Amino acid sequence: MRLHKSWAWLGVCVYACAVTFPHQAVQDVVEVIANHITRKSLYQYSAAIALIEAAALTFLFVRTLRGQESRRWLIAYWMISLALITATWGLFTANNTELVHYPQYFPEGVALLALTLSPAESLAWIVVFGGLDEAFQYTFLVQGRPLPYDFNDVYMDLTGGAAGVIFAMALLTCKRRTDVANILKRPGVVVLMGIVATGIGLWASGKMLLYEALESPSHWFSLSRLKTPTFWYFSPNILGPHHFHELSPIEGPILILATIAVYGVLDRTFEIS
Repeated sequence: MRLHKSWAWLGVCVYACAVTFPHQAVQDVVEVIANHITRKSLYQYSAAIALIEAAALTFLFVRTLRGQESRRWLIAYWMISLALITATWGLFTANNTELVHYPQYFPEGVALLALTLSPAESLAWIVVFGGLDEAFQYTFLVQGRPLPYDFNDVYMDLTGGAAGVIFAMALLTCKRRTDVANILKRPGVVVLMGIVATGIGLWASGKMLLYEALESPSHWFSLSRLKTPTFWYFSPNILGPHHFHELSPIEGPILILATIAVYGVLDRTFEIS
């Protein structure tokens, strides 16, 4: 991937499109499976598959650490990644079929780390791709329905991608830095911060609303068509059996940027080759 970066970037973009645009078709197939084996069984199988994948990847991750000078850091961040995935599963997940977000974005994390050699930039691109994924769904698949732009799903994408980044770091060589890394100048980080700055500008000008209501003034678009009345949201007929927290248009970006900052410590500590 490092030798053929143009083709590798094209491959990442093709992969991102391949897991975004067929979303409704995949959902229809999952619905057929649920009707055949019951939703309860579907959720149980989804959880079992996710746990098996986590165990298998952890086994492979440990095997790759031999000879790595930074293995303690990598083990710590692998555990942080699994902890974030577990916390997201418990706090932000409506049903267990959403666990597909983690293995879906794991390969992107691996590929992007190989291309950028920067954990922070890799995760910035993960957020961009995940954000476009959710924008496609919000704009076209659930158009006009009382639903939010799903920052919960973007955060699932981020944590799955983060595990892929750490896995890729274990495969490559990580040495202590002797210089200072300027994360803010990395292209992916610049793009993400540009999106954030543009969003703030559109919100300040009234062209973008955080929440859309019937009496809302004229605007271009909103980040949510649903404002949950309580911290824990429950929609068994539409989303699934779990009580979960729906990240607001303020909480979502703050949590995403804070998580990238946590992994940005690796940029400042290690040089990857």
